[in-house]
Amino acid sequence: MSFMKAFNDTINYLESVLDNQIDEKNVLYISGYSYPMFSRLFSILTNLSLSEYLRERRLSEAAVLLRETDKKVIDIASLFGYESPNSFGAAFKSFHGATPSEVRAGKSFKVIPRIQLVLSVQGGRDMNITMQKKEAFIVAGLNEHNIDSTLCPQVWNKLYKKYSHDELTKLGDGKSVGVCHDISDPNTLNYMAGYLVKDSIAAQAMGLDILEVQAAEYAVVELTGKVPECIHEGWKYVMEVFFPEQGYVHSGAPDFEYYFEGDMQSNDYKMELWVPVVKKD
Repeated sequence: MSFMKAFNDTINYLESVLDNQIDEKNVLYISGYSYPMFSRLFSILTNLSLSEYLRERRLSEAAVLLRETDKKVIDIASLFGYESPNSFGAAFKSFHGATPSEVRAGKSFKVIPRIQLVLSVQGGRDMNITMQKKEAFIVAGLNEHNIDSTLCPQVWNKLYKKYSHDELTKLGDGKSVGVCHDISDPNTLNYMAGYLVKDSIAAQAMGLDILEVQAAEYAVVELTGKVPECIHEGWKYVMEVFFPEQGYVHSGAPDFEYYFEGDMQSNDYKMELWVPVVKKD
């Protein structure tokens, strides 16, 4: 099964249970990824969190039911998982700009179409990707749990408020990495901002968090451009082109970015994205 088909089949399943509970085992079976991992890949591809997309789709479908049926507001609210008509009404008005009764009476409302992934495979030369086996390594830095992906830059800011680049460099070879690991929540991630270290005891003595990453096979993507835009483009290329062409999937192991010296806001800035991969069944 191609990544595109698996993605779209998973969306079709989620659409079928907008008025019911999501069975995460079904998401795993259809997509090949755990629900938290699928949610993360969805947000990378669409720039929208899966939870937000599903919330908007439910409110969009609720408006259609209000306009086209005589179902009671309280029943529609309950159908889409709202505990009371008041909470439904507040969410509905915030999204549509009108109350349920106003939409039923004819006022306009938003229509959010379902997402379907359409790939345009352009060949394997747009980005330089190499396959590398990386041995186990240790990262020391600041490890933040259950944060929104947009907060990752703030983790670096917190790290550098406590320690200088020179202090962190002395613990290893000076390579800084941002690691996403142990994804278990569909709406958040665990993110480590840190440096590769050789002396974890010295790092712990400084009060740094320690993360041990096991050996894994990686697709290494060379990126050029401003951060974080180039990272997002790298992820899209991996999932839309590299995975379908080469038959790989994300293995679920930690993925990370290698940051090199330079101006991260320069169009010429260079870095690497390391994506752990396995051949799909």
